This record gives sequence, structure tokens and C-alpha cells, in this order.
Amino acid sequence: MISRQKLVIPTYEMDEAEKAPIFYDVRNHQGTRGNLYPIPMIDTFTNVKADKTYEAILLENEFLRITVLPQLGGRIYEGYDKKADYHFVYKNNVIKPALIGLGGAWISGGIEFNWPQHHRPTTYMPVDSWIEKGEDGSETAWMGEYEPLFGMKGMVGVTIWPDKAYVTVKTRLYNPGNAAQTFHWWANLAVHANRDYQLQFPPDVDYITYHYKDAVSPFPVVKGEFARADFGEGTDITWFKNIPSPASFFILNSDYNFMGGYDHGKKRGTVHVADHHVSVGKKFFTWGSREFGDVWHRNLTDGDGAYLEIMTGCYTDNQPDFSFIAPDETKTFEQTWYALSDMPGLKNAGKDAAVGFLCTKGSLEICFNATAVHEKARIRVAVKEETLWEEEVSIGPGQPVCRSLEVPELTEEKDVSAGLYDEEGKELVSYTRRPPFFQDREKPVPHRPARRPEEITSQEELYLEGLHLEQYRHVTLRAVDYYREALRRDPGDSRCNNAMGLLLMRGGNFAEALGFFERAVKRCMLRNPNPRDGESCFNYAWALEANGQEEEAVRYYRKAAWNYGYKGAGLKQAAKLSVRKGDMETAESCVGEALTVNGESPALFFLKAFILRKTGKAQEAARVNRRMLEIDPMAYGSLGENWFLQGEEGLERLRAVLRDRKTAWRVLLSAYLELGAWQEVLALGEKAPADPMVLYDCAYAAAGLGKEEEAGTFLKKAGEDPGDYCFPYTDMDKNVLEYAWDKGMDGGRSAYYLGCLYYGRDNREEGMKYWQEAILREEGLYQAHRCLALALLEGYGDETGARREMEKAFALERASSMGKTGSAELVSGGMDKAAAGPDARFLLELMEIRKRCGEPVRKLLELLEEYPEQVRKREDLYHMQLVLYNEAGMPEKAAECLKNHVFHPYEGGEGILVKSHILAYIQLGRRARREGKNKEAIDLFEKALEYPENYHEGRGVMAREAAVYYYMAEVLEAEGRRKEALEWYRKAASHAVGRLDESDFYTGCALRRLGREKEAACLYRQMLEGADALLKEDNRLPYFGGFVSNLPGEHEVRRANHGKAHPARFYALTGLGRKTEAAAEKELAAFWGAQLAWLTIIEEEGER
Repeated sequence: MISRQKLVIPTYEMDEAEKAPIFYDVRNHQGTRGNLYPIPMIDTFTNVKADKTYEAILLENEFLRITVLPQLGGRIYEGYDKKADYHFVYKNNVIKPALIGLGGAWISGGIEFNWPQHHRPTTYMPVDSWIEKGEDGSETAWMGEYEPLFGMKGMVGVTIWPDKAYVTVKTRLYNPGNAAQTFHWWANLAVHANRDYQLQFPPDVDYITYHYKDAVSPFPVVKGEFARADFGEGTDITWFKNIPSPASFFILNSDYNFMGGYDHGKKRGTVHVADHHVSVGKKFFTWGSREFGDVWHRNLTDGDGAYLEIMTGCYTDNQPDFSFIAPDETKTFEQTWYALSDMPGLKNAGKDAAVGFLCTKGSLEICFNATAVHEKARIRVAVKEETLWEEEVSIGPGQPVCRSLEVPELTEEKDVSAGLYDEEGKELVSYTRRPPFFQDREKPVPHRPARRPEEITSQEELYLEGLHLEQYRHVTLRAVDYYREALRRDPGDSRCNNAMGLLLMRGGNFAEALGFFERAVKRCMLRNPNPRDGESCFNYAWALEANGQEEEAVRYYRKAAWNYGYKGAGLKQAAKLSVRKGDMETAESCVGEALTVNGESPALFFLKAFILRKTGKAQEAARVNRRMLEIDPMAYGSLGENWFLQGEEGLERLRAVLRDRKTAWRVLLSAYLELGAWQEVLALGEKAPADPMVLYDCAYAAAGLGKEEEAGTFLKKAGEDPGDYCFPYTDMDKNVLEYAWDKGMDGGRSAYYLGCLYYGRDNREEGMKYWQEAILREEGLYQAHRCLALALLEGYGDETGARREMEKAFALERASSMGKTGSAELVSGGMDKAAAGPDARFLLELMEIRKRCGEPVRKLLELLEEYPEQVRKREDLYHMQLVLYNEAGMPEKAAECLKNHVFHPYEGGEGILVKSHILAYIQLGRRARREGKNKEAIDLFEKALEYPENYHEGRGVMAREAAVYYYMAEVLEAEGRRKEALEWYRKAASHAVGRLDESDFYTGCALRRLGREKEAACLYRQMLEGADALLKEDNRLPYFGGFVSNLPGEHEVRRANHGKAHPARFYALTGLGRKTEAAAEKELAAFWGAQLAWLTIIEEEGER
């Protein structure tokens, strides 16, 4: 049975998504570049819990109940095995978001489908959905989208069969664009975890690695430092209980098709099965089984407990690790999950069955599971090829077959083989030992960081290093530096010319790209006119088309099609250009030939149906459409053609899939715009949800029909739209907006949108040019002032210019929020500011810029205190306020702020709030000491070590608390409690070091108090060395590192390095007693944004 259901789930609602565009230039998210545009950020909490009704799809048979939620990213919400009475997929009975996803909000539980990067950019947004029933009795819930970041289509078909106890997900990925894209696919299964839960990796796994493969360890016992944790003399990491802190573990390789987990207490588990040649990724993640993890579990659920993520990657084996998908390429694959019963020691699993056993002295505990009923299955178990057990059995879901067998005392697991066969002798599952994967292979080693371009001697390696940085979306290093170095040495290098051209095309620099592609083609045809690969010809054709040279573009598209790899894409583009010319015969011929190499391309089927309809072959067009909708029931182009062929019935289906999702309608509109199908665009524009880009599309279409007056009406209407959530990004958006900008009938709006488009595509110069143009055309366009301010700050370090623009943006936005049109008096300060209600994000960005400009702390606090509602709304603003109270020597106010707010840490930002908490209570405790109130000081230092519930944060295994330990020891010593004081000094002295922060300084102080002067001096010298190494890097971050900050103005690499290095040097020099040098470093530390409160406190320590 499959049906749409209304499902009521208690939900902690997020506030509305951010209306303004967010540009993150060097944000690190899950080890890769975290640029968000054109996706809106969802990062503010309401802290309101209420029942919310979701549209769910329920799939159910005799064995399973599967629930999926298209409304929340298209995830499997529930997977329940009726026979085993077990949720083999973690069911979270509350929707409780936390700041973990690329776009902010993220929820735990279920199976999340992460692509094109991790965590899924649209994981908290609605997707398309469709229900399908197969002739074999199968039932499928299709869910999918065209993701906004790269314009690729991803969809999953969640399928069950009436006689099977497994759920299979059929995945289709499609790249409709002209450039090869990179992606990874991680299915993120959550399972209920407890102290009895054990991961069940395949038996040949002998090595594991970490993110970016920067560390490698034997498996399953891990020793020493790994995954940012200390596993001591050796820890079996397959057990949830053994992992103290957040950790990710990736296998490096396996020849098995499964991965699972098992609850030894419940005697139930979950297994994933997929072809290991495609599903190469096997990973698990945990928040840890200690306090830190417990708090994160509570942050994500109200009572469903701890969970583990058993993640399985297709076309990827790490995070980050990306594969290529070519233009017009479709990739398909399947993944299957089911429940296990009585299955400790899982040894092998397939879709049909699983086998597991444990071998101890003289005993073999073995069990088989099957996913379908087999009344007369046969089991055979052997030890050293001698049959030990052979029997005909009845087996099926909820009916495992298990035995306890006697075996020779010296029997080992490697001696055992086992098999389960159906009534006809077909193997359902078997196990014969395979050697550990790396037993006879070269042992794996950690990946090395990239070398600088000038350090690489090989031309090929320069190209490959640049390609790798692109492919893995490195946070701070840029591929262009490697390509330029290669081209400096050999200006004609076809690979690097091609790569440079692609970078320029992505940035919208079509004219400049043309020259690079021309040089690439020239080199490829150096010895003959028929290159082995068609990419350079294809890309040259693409650039020619983008520059309006369509005849020449067709010639090179057709030339690219000589090579199999670009035959489909080249002919597709040639067909589109023929359609635009009205040459339907040539277009149909191109499409027909292209379908011989890409017979499941949604774009080709759409083109063919469109051409057939336009040439009066409606019945044939309908047949083509039906075929595509059988392959992909949510193919936008085919749904559009369905409407034009079938009328109201087709429109109903179109609306059922696209709903009111503006991005979905814009994808469809763009498909028709590319063909010059102006009438269809206008017809779709009438049905699409209101959006300024739809109006621009209609204006462009009307102009294409010669209806300039009608086009002008659309443009004027677009100019009146406030532009909330309007984030144009595609080449077609660029064409449409450039037409509007040229007409100049929409104020500064089209220029503003073009600025967003270019800046979002890493073309800062063009972005800023258009924002400046927007302001010239429409001075009151606060959105353009804001974007220009951020670009000046983060792109060029122009703090003065940034402040000027942000002050204007803030004042104009505040006036707009009050419904005022006379914004001039607000800009000049003539209006009561306290009465206005600015957008909280604008206030945040103004605060960051004023702070960067050196605004006094008290003045900054005055601005925040004017807008208490906005401060309470945004956690980053609220935290900024309490930081400033600490800086202003008002720790009592900081402590009050800490008590009176519900906080929500973001993943990777844990400890930031705690650091402010510690500083507030250290200041209060030191004040109490100065006043002779030692007992009060002890109480305050104890509070500094507390983690109040409203922080939603637990103590990590490497918490930075040495300063508190040190001051606690001091006050206990003053009270005559020497023995207790020594314990606290020892605790501070044994604190983990190496972070180059104030905690390291206090570890050195504690070492001195314990008489360990040499160790203290050594620690401070190491701090100096670490700080100097950071200064040497200057504008370069560690290769495997990056920013976690989400704050504007804090994404500048040089500022980050200097902002950490100079305080560290000050702490170290103070510790070494080099006061003159320390004083100079203090000034530099303050200049680079260090916390003045810590600088002052530690300076005072140095004077003692």
C-alpha cells in the first residue's frame, strides 16, 4: 500500500529564512567550501514547539512500514520492521533542527540523501514528489529536485515490494548543464544507539581514515591520537560506548557489498547493501558517548535517545571526495536497507539474505536471515571444507535460523564457510573468508597537503593539483593559481587553457573565456584536425554561443560530437540552436542521433517532444513524453510539454509536481527560454508563483515576440518587487537580466540582481560593478548598499568604504521596515532610531563592520542596546553583546546575558559560547579575590566550570579550562588549602596544549607553580614557534583546515592567521618574561581583533 498522508509531528519551528543573499567566500563546511548562494540561510530559532502537519508518503506491506517526507528534503523518516518489531531506521518523534546543514537548519534521524555535497544544501526545504505503482506489485515514492547550487537534478525512488522485507532506493542523478560538475552521494542512515550497539564493517576492512584522508589507522583497534581524540593504548572503535567524542571513521576499501550495525541488547540491527564497485563509501559518525555527545543528542530530539550515522557513499569514499558527472550525463544506482535479527558477528549480506557467526573455543554461534519467505531453503556450514551442518529449513522475515554448533577447539573464524540457498539451489548468501583488503597490497598513507604552484616542477602535476582543488572545492586554495603558473611556462597547454576557460565561464566572463578555449582547440589540433577528446571543441562551441556566434558554435558542437563522450551533449546543443533558427528538421535529426548514446536524457526527450509538437506531430510527441515520464515521472520539460499537449489534465500534473516552488518553475521557464519558445514562456509565466525573475523572463519573451510595450510592463512590475529570496544564478538569468538592465525600466533592480549573480559565481569585480550601477539608478536600494559593503570588506579589506555603504544600507532598510519613503532624514539621523525596526542581519553586519573599523566597545554596546528585539532574535548578535560586556569590564552583565537566553551552537562552533562564559566568571572571580572575598571567588570559579542547560552544549574531551583550574588553585592556596590547590595546579598543568590560546598560557603558569620551570619555558617557546609559523603562512590557511565562523567580516585568511598568532606571541612572551616584546605584541594583537579582556588579564599576570 502506498498513499499520501497528513502526518502531525511536534516541531521546533525555525524563524523565516534569510531574505537577503548570503555570500561565504572562504567558509569551511564539512571539509569543503561552504558557499551558500543562491540558497537562503535558515539559521534563527523561535524556540517554539508546536504540532505541525507534514505531507508524508506511506509505503507499507506485510513486513515493513516506510514513511518519507518530501517536505523536509525528501528523506526517509521512518523504517519499521513489523516482524522484528524494530525501527531499523531511527525514528525521531520530534522535528528539532540544529545548525548543521550547509544552509543552517538540519534534523537528525531517518535516512538523509546528501548531494551534491555534505550536508545536503536543501535538506530542510521541500522537494518534488510522485507516487508510482509497478506491474510487479512494487510501490515507489519518488522525490527529487534541481538543486540550486549547480543546477543538477537528483531524485530517489523509495521502493518496496509486497513479498520483500527490504526497502530499496533507486537514485538518478542528471547534469543538464554544459560543464562537467562534481558531486558526491552519501546516504546518511541514523540508527538508535546505546552501550550495546556495535558497528559491523565488512570482515576484510583492516584500515580506516578520517576526513580528507589526512590520517590513517589500522582497524578495528585504534591507538593514540586519531579523529581529534586520544584512543590511548588501543580502543575497539566498533563499539559506540568506546568513542568519547565526535568522530568520523571512513573505511579505505572493501570487496564486500554491505555495512551494518547491531544492538546486542535488543538482538536487532540494520544492514545496507549495494554494489561495492559503485557504493565505495562506508563511514560512521557519532557525537560520542560522553557528556558532549549526550547534549548534542538532546539538542536534536526530545526523548528518542542517542543515534549513530551509518553512512554509505556512492561515487565517493570520503568527505570531501567528489566524482565528475559529464554534460547531459545520467548516473543511476541502487541502495537497499533491511532489519537484522539475532545477527551478532555479521559476515556477509546481500539483498536476499545475511549470515553471521561468532566463533569461540569449541563453539560456533551462527545465524541466517532472509528478506523473503523460503519454505524449503537449504543451509550448509563447513569447517575447513568439512560439512558441519546441512539442513533444509523454513526461513523468512521475522524467522531467522540460528544454531549453536560444536567445533574443534582450535577452530578460527577463517576456517568457517557458510551458505544459504533457495528451493532451486540459487545462492541467497554465502561466506568464505577473504583476506584483509590491504594484506598483500601497499599499506595506505595519509594524503599530503597541496604544494605551492612554484614548488611543482611538472606541468601535468600543476594541472592535476588545480583540478583537484576544483574537484574537492577547497576552502581557501584556488585552482586558478596552478593553471596560471602552468600557462606561464607553456601558454598553449590545452588542459590548463581549457580549465581556465571553464573557470571564466562559471564566472560569467564569456568573452575572456573564448580566448582560452580557442588556444586549447589550437593545441589539440596541432598535428591533426581530429582530437582524441571532444571536450575542447565542445567548450569552445559553448563560449562561441555565449558570445552570440551561433553559426560557428554549431560547427564546433558538431565537431565535438565526433567523439563518443561528447556526442550526446554536442548534438543536444546543436539541436537547440537549430530550434532557435526554426530549422526543426535538422534539430530533430540531431536529437535522434543524440538519443542513441544517451537514451535517458530528460533534455533530449523534452527537445524531441517539443520539436514534434511544433511540427504538428502531436501523437508522436505524446508518445515520447510518456516514455520520458516512465523513466522520470518528475521531468520538468516533459511535464511542460504534457500541459501543452493535454491541456488542463497536463497542467494539473505539472502543478502537482512543481507545487509553488519558485526555483522549480524557473528551471522549466529557462528550458523554454533557451529554445526561444516565447509563447510557452508567457503561458507558463501566468501559472508560475509570483517572483521577480518570472517577470523578467516574461519581459524577455515578450520582447522576443516584438511586444516591447508588454515587455516594459513586466519590467516595471519586476522593479516594484521587494526582491526577497530572489537569488538569480544561471546563464539564462544573466541573459534575461542583462536585457532588463539595458532597457533601464526597473530602477536599479536588474543591476542589483546581476551583481548578486556575478558575485555568487566568484566574479567579484563584475558583481561590485553592477551593485554600484544599481545604486546610481536607485539610491534607496538598501540591498545593493549592503552587498557592496560586504564585498568591500571581505574582498578588498576596505573598511572605510564598507562602513559607509553599510551605514546607508542599515538606515535605508530601517526606513523601509517602517514603511517610510522619506529615507533621507533617517540617513542623516533625523528620525528616532529606537522607534525603527531594522532587519536583525543588517544590524549584525553593521556591528561587524563597525567593530572592524575600531569603534569603541561602549559605542558598539550602545547600538545593540537600542535594538533589544533584534539582538534576542539572532544568536550571533546576542553573543556579540555578551562578548562586548566582557570587553567593557562588565562581566556581571555578560553573566546575566548568559543566564537569560536559550543558545544553539552550530556544529564546529562548540566552545565559542563557553569561552565567553569562562571569561565572564574568571573576571568576576578575580574581582572577588581583589576584594578579599575568597569564598565567593571559589563559587564563581566553580560556576565557570559549569555548563548550564540553556547553553545546549556539553563539555568536550579537550575543553579549554586551564585558566579556571589555575585561578581555583590560587584562591585555594590563599585559603590555606594547599593540598587541594596542588591538585588544581596539576590539572591545569596536564591540560592539552597546542591551540595557541590563553589556556596554553595558564598551563605554563601552573607548571611554574609546580616548580617545573623548564617545562613551562619549553611550552612558551613552542607557542612562539607555532605563532611564527602562522605568521609565515600569512594569507594561507592549513590545507586540511578552514573557517567555521558564519560571521560577516571574519572570513579573511590573513586576519584569521594574524588574529591568532599575535595574541599567542603575546601570551608566550609574557610567560617568558620578555615584557618589552610582549607589550609590542599586545598592540598588534589588539589591532588584529584579539579580546582585550584576555590581553589585560594576562598582562596583569605577567606583572605579578
